[in-house]
Amino acid sequence: MADGPNCKCNRWVISLQAAFERDDFEKLFRKGVQSITEEEFKRIPEFRHREDALACLFGKLLLRHSAQKFSGEPWKNIKFERTERGKPYLATPADTKFGLNISHQGDYVAFASSCTPNVGVDVMRLDTERNNKTADEYINSMAKSASPEELRMMRSQPTEAMKMTMFYRYWCLKEAILKATGVGIMKDLNSLDFRVNMQDRYRPGAFVTSTTVLEDGRLQDQWIFEETFVDGKHSAAVCKDKKLPRECVFRQDPEAKIFFSKVTFDALLENAEIINPMANDAVDIFEDFMKKPRKTF
Repeated sequence: MADGPNCKCNRWVISLQAAFERDDFEKLFRKGVQSITEEEFKRIPEFRHREDALACLFGKLLLRHSAQKFSGEPWKNIKFERTERGKPYLATPADTKFGLNISHQGDYVAFASSCTPNVGVDVMRLDTERNNKTADEYINSMAKSASPEELRMMRSQPTEAMKMTMFYRYWCLKEAILKATGVGIMKDLNSLDFRVNMQDRYRPGAFVTSTTVLEDGRLQDQWIFEETFVDGKHSAAVCKDKKLPRECVFRQDPEAKIFFSKVTFDALLENAEIINPMANDAVDIFEDFMKKPRKTF
């Protein structure tokens, strides 16, 4: 939680594996699926794999938990809607000034909030290779998504792992800005040209804010990017408005650093209410969920 009494900037992650290992997982899952609306629940059974279904549930709970915590609105009154481009936003309570966003990849569902309305987060698991391709092969297959400078930076790294890490770094940044702007999917990702300062070491424990972005060659100076790591295998990026309100920790202290902290399944349900009661207290829903195959990594 941010230090300022009215600051809404937070960075959280929840681990899927840690949740699966809990002795009270079934109890929490059954409460969780009944603590979101019927509409929010609809997509969860459609996922083929257990991890993706749980990640979807965690995303809904993270948004609802944070909205309730920041606004003080009763859990049952919280309502989310989507823009024309599909970005979720808080409809009730109305006219809130803070922004919320989630991302899922690898073992984590990540959450970022900001005192400003526009915020985007992305988390990526750092694989050394993808689809049985070398780093160079994979980068070449994704070349249309990168600017010439980004391609040069990726290809010039001395090892396979460093090349892939640089690729994921750029991908995180692009996803974060698209989610902050609400664009969602952009046809020409190579029009976004991120410039990183290699003097700022990008590694676990780092908090890098020196990265800038050009779009079609023009500096987009209205954004700040935070680049951090959840752990040694997962990197993350947050994009938010540069102009911050007075109560924001980042405005009070320009050197402030808020790293991702881990939250637990039970913490997400701390103030939760049953708003979508299910037959048999969701026992059947849980059994169907447990029949889904696990992912093999």
